[in-house]
Amino acid sequence: MDASYDSNVFGLSDPLIERGALGNRSKDDFSLSPSLSTDLFLPFGRQSVYARGTVAYDLYASNSRLNRLNISLGMGGNVQVTNSCTAGTDLNYTRSRSNAGDVFAVLDGALVRLGNTVEFRSVGVRGQCAGAIGISPSIGYTHSETRNSSAFYAFNDSNQDTVDASIGYQRPSLGRVSIYGNYSKGEYPNRNVLGLPATIPGIPADGVTSYSAGARFERSIGTRLSGSASFGFSWVDPKNIFSQKFRGTTYSLQVNIIPTNRMSLDLVASRSAQLSNTVFASYSVTNLYALNGTYKVNDRLSANFGVSQQKRNYRQSASTVDQAAFLTEDKFTRAYGGFAYNLNRRIRLNGLVSQQRRQADNPLFRYNNTTATLGVSLSLGR
Repeated sequence: MDASYDSNVFGLSDPLIERGALGNRSKDDFSLSPSLSTDLFLPFGRQSVYARGTVAYDLYASNSRLNRLNISLGMGGNVQVTNSCTAGTDLNYTRSRSNAGDVFAVLDGALVRLGNTVEFRSVGVRGQCAGAIGISPSIGYTHSETRNSSAFYAFNDSNQDTVDASIGYQRPSLGRVSIYGNYSKGEYPNRNVLGLPATIPGIPADGVTSYSAGARFERSIGTRLSGSASFGFSWVDPKNIFSQKFRGTTYSLQVNIIPTNRMSLDLVASRSAQLSNTVFASYSVTNLYALNGTYKVNDRLSANFGVSQQKRNYRQSASTVDQAAFLTEDKFTRAYGGFAYNLNRRIRLNGLVSQQRRQADNPLFRYNNTTATLGVSLSLGR
């Protein structure tokens, strides 16, 4: 159970509020979120299956129409095909309320009053072969879908199919060095290549096709340093006649550092091109940088902290939309700090304070918000 306060629950800028986008609703709000989580792992022989997830319900004090069921579920399994080869499958489903600031809500209306619920589901299969030393190939396929409850936001409903493959060489003293390639085809079924509703006969649906290739390095040094780094090149071809192609470098860096027995740090940096669930965008080029840490004060108390920045460059799907709602780039900066305290082996207390700022080239979509959360959880596991 979590109790939270949000200073800008709709994620709206002051100019939008002055235009009446908030109406007679409260800008800030308190909420209660009862939840149930599970994390199951069942090995049998050389195979295994898992199921993990959380179901929660947000109850708002002032803006009851924002009450929402939130779901995050994942399940799958792995099969040992040979001594060095495995195959697996994963299924994922999430359901949550999206931020009104991403919906281009410039006036009071049902879009702000009711909000938008976004659902994401995916299924993937993967096979790989790897021993302690030698060649290690892998191949995978993922199908994903995004659906929105708002009729306006449904323009960004999408389907995506992705195939990835890599081949590398690994040994304990070296780590793993590999080359990879990805192919992805995405479609927006509810809009066409003109950026209009997909109801005009003879005009194909909007979508994006992308390719990427590069090299990846993974290595662990003792028990205190591990990480992976990749660098590649991407080609993105949107179907929409107004959107520009993308040709550029992409990268990913993930590092875990344990400087002391009490502290753990995670560093993340990435640049990628991906489908966007923001209205009037065919895709976005996203840069992400983050530092997250945990410090163990004693056997019962730990502190967590972090900072992150996400910058998105939108490649628009239409050049004729209302310029008041036009957005080509934004940047989210977030800092947080919190704690977790184990009263005993079953009961845990937690708290978190977070500050987020959204900057954008359109002042209508700039906003700040502060959230504070206190929670208690009961573990029923063994």
